[in-house]
Amino acid sequence: MASSSVQLIIDDDEEDFDWEAAVREIDVACQSTAAKTLETPPPQPQPSNVTFGGNNFWKNHQLNKVPNNSRQLTLDRFISNGSSKMGVENEIECRGDDEQIRVHERACYVDIDLEAAKTWIYPDNVPRREYQLEIARTALFSNTLVALPTGLGKTLIAAVVMHNYFRWFPEGKIVFAAPSRPLVMQQIEACHNIVGIPQEWTIDMTGLISPPKRVSLWKAKRVFFVTPQVLEKDIQSGACLVKSLVCLVIDEAHRAMGNYSYCVSVRELMAVPIEIRILALTATPGSKKETIQQVIDNLQISTLEYRNESDADVCPYVHNRKLELIEVPMGKDADEIHNLLVEVIRPLAARLCAMGVLPGRDFQTLSPCDLLNSRDKFRQAPPPELPQVKYSEVEGYFGVLITLYHIRKLLSSHGIRPAHEMLEEKLRQGYFARLMSRNEAIQSAKILMQKSLSHGAPSPKLSKMIEILESHFRKTLKGQSQKVQQAVLEKFRLGGYNVIVATSIGEEGLDIMEVDLVICFDANISPLRMIQRMGRTGRKHDGRVDILD
Repeated sequence: MASSSVQLIIDDDEEDFDWEAAVREIDVACQSTAAKTLETPPPQPQPSNVTFGGNNFWKNHQLNKVPNNSRQLTLDRFISNGSSKMGVENEIECRGDDEQIRVHERACYVDIDLEAAKTWIYPDNVPRREYQLEIARTALFSNTLVALPTGLGKTLIAAVVMHNYFRWFPEGKIVFAAPSRPLVMQQIEACHNIVGIPQEWTIDMTGLISPPKRVSLWKAKRVFFVTPQVLEKDIQSGACLVKSLVCLVIDEAHRAMGNYSYCVSVRELMAVPIEIRILALTATPGSKKETIQQVIDNLQISTLEYRNESDADVCPYVHNRKLELIEVPMGKDADEIHNLLVEVIRPLAARLCAMGVLPGRDFQTLSPCDLLNSRDKFRQAPPPELPQVKYSEVEGYFGVLITLYHIRKLLSSHGIRPAHEMLEEKLRQGYFARLMSRNEAIQSAKILMQKSLSHGAPSPKLSKMIEILESHFRKTLKGQSQKVQQAVLEKFRLGGYNVIVATSIGEEGLDIMEVDLVICFDANISPLRMIQRMGRTGRKHDGRVDILD
């Protein structure tokens, strides 16, 4: 079961990350069993049959009774004793040889159309992919986490599940939750154009809609596209009619850690309690088995459906990517500034090493993460030979070093301007300002930064990026539009633009189907984000990823 006290802290400052090892660890974690499940109840016989454009595809199956469980496995859990509605909570006794177990059965408070539930619909107006069909069938009858690489059709799977629950429960309400509006709009389009959910029954709700207005919309509509925060707030306020919910789809499910809104919402729903089908979607479930297990527990998942790009049923739809790491020299001014920062860092690091609170290794290989870990160890167990009067000095040195390493990282990754902005901010107050304001090397670095900025401080990475783009497009480069994201994406899909520049919004879930070249301006140390970036290319034909380091 989910734990309300579980929290995950992700540090994005670790350097020298082994990308290939991270990808391998994800694959090993997700392939821990042949059935591709993680500590979840075993799959049960799947009920119902499937219809393609009106033609029955599978033989009829009766709804199968399964033991009551906190994680639903079949559609049968929505039905009790042959009734089409279950309006009360039933307590069932399960007697074993040595113990008696009492199970609280959740309730479904909406009618099911038993005739409609004999079949399920899969669209025949899109090219059929067997893995999408099989995953959709699983997701209809089991709370499922779908881990599928970017661009391989999670949206279609979600639309199929939502459409069939829309059919089966004529008064039931269905929720699709996603952390950004472009993801929401992409799913709305799929539900309407691919599977035909009527638009008059759908609504997208963000925090821009007032709470009183959302109350009336929860009553009037049946299919809701919401942000995680809106879902959490409306469940807690009572605006969301939770007893009418029959299906919840969670996009970017890897975010379901700790007290993120996804986790809070699912805990609230399980406490009611109600029967609800949960479908969770992600391209990057996590880099460790423990992380994936937490997502599974937090979202009440029964089955993990995982595919990677080398799986036999997926590889026909994936093409090769050429990954090239391009080392870009920082430039003369940046090199000189870097050397000045090293001059400041060296004696501070040596002082902490002498006190026994910092590893005795080359200080230039340390990262802000290493320093934070060493400071935590010092706080938990200070060296016994270190006088307590020195504790405040150690804390001060750690704080200054962490700041200096951040400035050095900004300089190497993003250039002089952000490094200068952080240095200026830190020199205004606090222990850093008191210790560094008279440091000659710091003052020299600051003056050199200002001098470089007065000449524009051109970034070597920007120059390299222009060179790569010109080579790729033979100088047919077009400018970047300032229109809203959806208009830009639409023109990009139609060929109006051949280059799109994006912040991190370009990593998660945008429906950009044909990308030949991805340029990463920095080597992001988060394996999840890096895999999402690389997933933008190599879909319909071979692609290329350049990382500027």
